[in-house]
Amino acid sequence: MVVALATIVAMATAAGTDLLIHFTALRIFGFDSRAYPLTVILVESAVAAIITSLPIVAYCIGLVRRLRETKYDLKRAAAAAEAANSAKSAFLANMSHEIRTPLNGVLGMADVLSREDLPPHQADLVRTIRESGTTLMAILNDVLDLSKIEAGKLEISCVDAALHPVFWSLHKLFLPRAQEKNIAFTLLIDETVPKRVRIDAVRVRQCVSNLVSNAIKFTAAGGVAITVSSTEAIDGRHLIAVDVADTGIGMSQEVMDRLFSDFAQADASTSRLFGGTGLGLAITCQLARLMDGDVTVTSTQSQGSAFTFTFSAAPARQALASPLDDLLPPDALGGDTIMEGARVLLVDDNAVNRKVIRLLLKLAKMEFVEASDGKEALDLLASQPFDLVLLDIHMPFMDGATTIRHLRASKNSWHGLPVIALTADAMTGDRERLLAMGMTGYISKPVDQRALVSEITRVLSAAKAQ
Repeated sequence: MVVALATIVAMATAAGTDLLIHFTALRIFGFDSRAYPLTVILVESAVAAIITSLPIVAYCIGLVRRLRETKYDLKRAAAAAEAANSAKSAFLANMSHEIRTPLNGVLGMADVLSREDLPPHQADLVRTIRESGTTLMAILNDVLDLSKIEAGKLEISCVDAALHPVFWSLHKLFLPRAQEKNIAFTLLIDETVPKRVRIDAVRVRQCVSNLVSNAIKFTAAGGVAITVSSTEAIDGRHLIAVDVADTGIGMSQEVMDRLFSDFAQADASTSRLFGGTGLGLAITCQLARLMDGDVTVTSTQSQGSAFTFTFSAAPARQALASPLDDLLPPDALGGDTIMEGARVLLVDDNAVNRKVIRLLLKLAKMEFVEASDGKEALDLLASQPFDLVLLDIHMPFMDGATTIRHLRASKNSWHGLPVIALTADAMTGDRERLLAMGMTGYISKPVDQRALVSEITRVLSAAKAQ
């Protein structure tokens, strides 16, 4: 009987009813209050206490309900944000591929033309095409880099590298641009700077290149000076400092305060007059911090600016230079090389891309056989001997991923043939993903002749050594 009463009390209280219902419940069950006076007192006291605390209980229940709803909303928002980020990454990867593919044809053909004996006027036109294409490529890379940094997917890949050639090659690269503007351009490497260190040379070169490019762009008279120095930390690492000073237009304090923000430039007229997206310095700053360094600036309007880029470098693990430290120069394709006479299966559904590769390797004296998809490539492998396969990834009928899987799974003698992926997939992780599929090497589009020759030489040398 007491259990039944307690149940009725609980149900009535949960429904928000008043005390009268509780006593009605007592009568319905025929409960004799004279026989159990203490029980009646206890029930009445409990009901009174519950009713008195109903507002607090209702508030707590409402709070719990709202917390649950908020938690659900947060989960839903997180899922939506993750889906949006995935869609953004997929979009950028797709756009990167779609832009790089035709750009490979433009830059590749312009590169081939620049090596021909052209009249001065035509040579100038070709140089303009190359510079415009290179600028477009730089903008695309900046957008991709910024996206990877925001997503936390950009990684610093440190390897043993010769440090001094990184700066000398950049000086050589930008010297013609400085000479065109009739300004001085100097490089001084302090004796404290180590010869070989363990760094991400590509990212170091990118950071210094951004600073030097801006310095030359904003300097009309005077000059640009690069000074490299180093201090050694307690743990044996080196803190490398690269100072890029110019006598250009300078900046106000207001501009410097927002200089390293995305898409930031001095004002709208700066973008119209000098060009650029305003992404270079933001990316440089974030890359420097990923390398345990930073970028700082001092500037005076109408007098010039001085940027200091610092990064940490560990001692090199190998004393001897890596064979990849110096890429082959474009004119080194002639003569007796490991590439001469090699039979190459070139697989790409785009006829322009195939033509670009053949022209870039024209002086290498390699023998090419072409295929437009993976199935055709596998048929050719089964009928002819080859030394190397250059394989595109995105193709109709049978793509590169399916092709390499069939090739490696084959029990034929050519299942271990070296295969270099030639692809417009250039997002973070694409190289590692393709190597994990069974590729021997990787080259991204637009194809750089020096990088292509270096990768082919590396792959063929390794295959010959086995």
